[in-house]
Amino acid sequence: MTIQWCTPLYQEALDLRHEVLRKPLGISFSPEDLDAEHSDRHFGVTVDGTLVATLSARPLDGGEVKFRQMAVAPEHQNKGVGAFLMRNAEGLLEDSGVSSFRLHARVDATGFYQKLGYQNVDAPFVEVGIPHQAMQKHAGT
Repeated sequence: MTIQWCTPLYQEALDLRHEVLRKPLGISFSPEDLDAEHSDRHFGVTVDGTLVATLSARPLDGGEVKFRQMAVAPEHQNKGVGAFLMRNAEGLLEDSGVSSFRLHARVDATGFYQKLGYQNVDAPFVEVGIPHQAMQKHAGT
């Protein structure tokens, strides 16, 4: 499903992203972080009315988007929810003219993205204090 910015469901997505991705690192969202998300597209998966996975896509130049802040509730990880969310978000974005996808994966999650067709770009780097790998995929692959 698509999540509209600044709605109650968007707040649920922020809460999930905070719990899964940011709280373990001791960081939180700044007002600037949240303001920058107004032009992003936000996606989610619900189970029995509860948001269990979320993902944001930031438009870039040239028909490209950067996926950001993929979070799946711990009790739903390793059950295909994340792959389902990625495939559906990619499909919706491809339908709107997106030609390629980028993301910064935590190094320990690169295998997940490689199974979805993403390829490593350049050398690993440190972002928010942990190793990441830039990855990309062309639409339709």
